Amino acid sequence: MTEWQRVRPLAQGIAYFEPKTKMAYSHIDYLAEDVRRMLLQKRAFESHSQRAYFIVEHNELNEYKGLTLPYSDEIVAASGQPRGLLLIQHGEREARALNDIAEKGGNVKAEYHDVGLASLKREGSKINVRPMTAEDGENIRYGVLRRWGEDYIPFIRLDLFQIVRQFAIMKGIDHIVLLSNALARFGRVLRTAHELGIYHCFTHPGNIDAHGNLIDYEHAIYSDEIPVIKEKIKMRSEDAALFSEESLRFRDIDLFFGGTRDVIIKYQEIYKLNREGLMMQIRLLRENIALSTGIPVLESLAHVNIGFYEDTLKKLPTIDQKRIIGAFIDKYSPASDQIKDRVFYALAQAGEWTEAVTGFICDPENPKSLRQISGEFILGLWDMPPLKQ
Repeated sequence: MTEWQRVRPLAQGIAYFEPKTKMAYSHIDYLAEDVRRMLLQKRAFESHSQRAYFIVEHNELNEYKGLTLPYSDEIVAASGQPRGLLLIQHGEREARALNDIAEKGGNVKAEYHDVGLASLKREGSKINVRPMTAEDGENIRYGVLRRWGEDYIPFIRLDLFQIVRQFAIMKGIDHIVLLSNALARFGRVLRTAHELGIYHCFTHPGNIDAHGNLIDYEHAIYSDEIPVIKEKIKMRSEDAALFSEESLRFRDIDLFFGGTRDVIIKYQEIYKLNREGLMMQIRLLRENIALSTGIPVLESLAHVNIGFYEDTLKKLPTIDQKRIIGAFIDKYSPASDQIKDRVFYALAQAGEWTEAVTGFICDPENPKSLRQISGEFILGLWDMPPLKQ
């Protein structure tokens, strides 16, 4: 870990490890007494986000998501869940998706462990979550997700651009080779998921590690759920009209390379900026995040996902861009050579990642331009059957 700390300094703390189940907990306040008796204290390290941590046991790295401190009085917009908790419907879904893909060659496995019952009260825009059985409030079940894999690196994701470069140096591998290998892995995993009818919905660079392992399937949608969902939602919604397997494939690719387009457009309108001006503002805030502390609008802008192409690939020489994007296409599409010609030509013409470029990759037979299904729409599905439990 000393070597890793030189690449990315990691916050440390204590986790409580249960050897039999290999589960770990950030705190024990709400665990049953018989569980507490079996726990061992272990040194824990922060994962990529504040929602997860990991420990090393017998040279095996295990990451744990959920049951993290502190509990908050808010629902996290990015997950639709109370801060600090992983609800059962999300934890079980992610474990199922990761294991389904692992059976077909994926590298990350997962196990969800149900911990207990919480009471959630809503008062206007605020919530109150108490991890205990209560007579009033909305009862929710929460737990811990364990993720592990032979080369899964939970603390270095592809959005940590400079750290990924340092990681390549530490491994003694060229940075472009590392990115090409990661994008090839990502392409293979995404193709496998789509062949299984699993759509991730939030495939931004922060959900992919430096080896190309795609995780955070907690909002994944299975193809057999789509007809049922369509029956339950009002078809007047423009998002609902787009809700299909074709559009979900499009979103999975477009979100990674092109970013959250609806959010980018909204901020362009708010700040009266062209796209390039907005990109410069976002980069400034991301590189100097302290500037945005206490200013919610700027803080959210600083965390906007503007896409792997704009943030990373566009800065590289054209020959390197082609190698990295081509590695993804080769693994994702059986008609890769034809698609690469179209993609590279379109990128040279536009100078940026467009919906048309994504269309060539996700549906080579009908590369029509689609628009992204909004993130708010995806999160909203969790308020309706069959996703809500």
